[in-house]
Amino acid sequence: MKRVWVSLAVTALFLAALPLAAQTGTWTAVGSTGVVDESAAGLYAFNTTNLTFLGAATGTILARYNVTNTWGVSDTPPWKTLEMGYFDASTATSVRADFYQVDPCTGAQTLLCTVNSVDFTTNTCVKCSFNPVVNFGTKLYYVQVLLSRSASTAPNPSLYTLRIF
Repeated sequence: MKRVWVSLAVTALFLAALPLAAQTGTWTAVGSTGVVDESAAGLYAFNTTNLTFLGAATGTILARYNVTNTWGVSDTPPWKTLEMGYFDASTATSVRADFYQVDPCTGAQTLLCTVNSVDFTTNTCVKCSFNPVVNFGTKLYYVQVLLSRSASTAPNPSLYTLRIF
């Protein structure tokens, strides 16, 4: 009987630890998972992982990505870096990501970090660092992305990935 109780206790401890083990580390999102603002209706397209312009559309696409606590150990993950993976090969296009902190009672927003694309002929990543401590116990967080294209003949800019670590 003692062996059964020990087995049950070990199983219970293992199962209780699974949710914490599954929630440690970097927050990530692929470009196709964002919520696109209604002002971009008819401008955007999602592919497997990226957000981009639909055909020869021009203008600005605004998308938002909710940031959740993947650290799991506490409400204050040790994150200090926002990274954006993108494609932008033209001066007529750009990709930008802004990391915001939001007061849960007032909705007041504080910009923590911004990354801007640099024209390059292949997919690339850019990073920015931020100093405020991320605290999910007192604040909410999201990343806002802007894709711009001023010429229909310019190559489509794309957002591929976002990471906070």
